[in-house]
Amino acid sequence: MIKKISCLFIFCLFVSFSFAKEKEKTVVTGDRMEIKKSGEKTIVKGNAKIVRSSNTVTSDKMTYYKNNSNVDASGNVVFFVNNEDGSIIKATSEEAVYNTNDSSGQLWGGRPTIEYNLKNSTDTMYLYADKLYVDNDFEYADAEGNVEIVSSSGTIISENALLDKKANTLFMHKNKKKPQINAYQNDKKAEFKADEISLFYNEKTVKMNKNVEGKITMDTLEGKE
Repeated sequence: MIKKISCLFIFCLFVSFSFAKEKEKTVVTGDRMEIKKSGEKTIVKGNAKIVRSSNTVTSDKMTYYKNNSNVDASGNVVFFVNNEDGSIIKATSEEAVYNTNDSSGQLWGGRPTIEYNLKNSTDTMYLYADKLYVDNDFEYADAEGNVEIVSSSGTIISENALLDKKANTLFMHKNKKKPQINAYQNDKKAEFKADEISLFYNEKTVKMNKNVEGKITMDTLEGKE
């Protein structure tokens, strides 16, 4: 009886380990591949692609380090993340470093962009910056330098932005310059600046705090030809 129970335990342990390993399997493909140091370092050139779970990274050239799960990617770098809530994130840059274990990394070069297709919406939000730091499957992103956020309802210009996908917010604050929002709705045009601006993008709502200044312009029949 003890022997049967032991065999059953070993079998269950093996199945659990195999499932976990399969779930987190990393697949690397490309046109030309060079494997060094007994598989610890893989260099891929031409249509380089790495897939893990719901995440895909493609580039012209890619180096994968098996021991720490780091990826160095260069040339037409593209990230695809299919989220469980139905939203899709696409990010692009010319250079990137990425860790497939914790889904964190940095994107720079070629005006890095996060393209976020909102859940249950045809609207798409674009986040541009000089450099992007991302974490946890793009749940969080820290944008730095010449940040521009574009959606169908307007544009926000800032020196920085913090994306929190769990809270569906983008937060910007003054460094040297106040973040500025230019919004459009029907016959209204709004231009505002503030020390702090929060964008609740699912609700298409903006909250401004501290030293708010701006104006709202409305089109009139007299002003139209």
